[in-house]
Amino acid sequence: MKTRLLIGLIWISCPAHASDIPGSSDLSEVSRPLGSDIVRYADGMRSAIRFPLERVERVNNRLVIDKELDVEGRVIDITYRLDPSQVYGAYMKELEAALKSTGADILFSCKGRGCGSSGLWANSLFKVRELYGPSNKQEYLAAKLPGVNTRYLSAYGIERGNRRQYVHLRLVESGVTASDFKVVPVLVSTGRVELPVIFSGNRVSPESRAGITKIALGLKEIDPKELAIVAFRSVTPGGTLNDAIVQSKARAEHVQALLRDAGFEVPHAYGLGPLVSPGALSPDRVEIVKFK
Repeated sequence: MKTRLLIGLIWISCPAHASDIPGSSDLSEVSRPLGSDIVRYADGMRSAIRFPLERVERVNNRLVIDKELDVEGRVIDITYRLDPSQVYGAYMKELEAALKSTGADILFSCKGRGCGSSGLWANSLFKVRELYGPSNKQEYLAAKLPGVNTRYLSAYGIERGNRRQYVHLRLVESGVTASDFKVVPVLVSTGRVELPVIFSGNRVSPESRAGITKIALGLKEIDPKELAIVAFRSVTPGGTLNDAIVQSKARAEHVQALLRDAGFEVPHAYGLGPLVSPGALSPDRVEIVKFK
């Protein structure tokens, strides 16, 4: 079963711990693992997000999930490294109980090899290398959260071969569009913000362009001379480093042009390909950076 959703999210987050990566924060309605650190964080509009409701398998070199949600839009991913005194299984059990107590609908859960290959979860679904470990030491939970808006939360826990343990949370929510994204508060507080846009090739997709116009209006309280647009792009299969840099520069310049057309001129636009990944964030994104 596949359900296709247009996803957007305005999520009020708790303050980050001092040891967390810059720009990251917790989800306001989910308690973080005790004593944990955020080691990876991504927040933005993305396409082709697969939300499994069944074990994952590889058949004929292709990822196969018999039951899943096929999601587009705003997604928040948080990877926690647990304190050595904590156990991922205990956190997953507590999380499931807490979700049920709020009226959440548990859509799917699995443990160990019943979840499939850990490598598929880490490398193909979440694209977080820290989540790769023995397949018999993993757990996954997917839930539909209560409330007016349709929201989904998944949690994945793993103990790696080096005994380090991680929990990865993924949150999506329907009914909010990219045009509702509040850029200025995040930009002022952290100095950089990932724009909630989806690309079609090296150009912003038509459905994301209305959001760019609204972002331009909100940015007018900031001096554009203090800002730069920076795009990042991973090296695609068969591609080269130079290809990724050229593609990321084209993306940055297209965002720059759209902001200019909306009446906000940012004089600087750069493409860095995969060369810089501040805070272990997603390698495919575009940011506005406040450098003064």
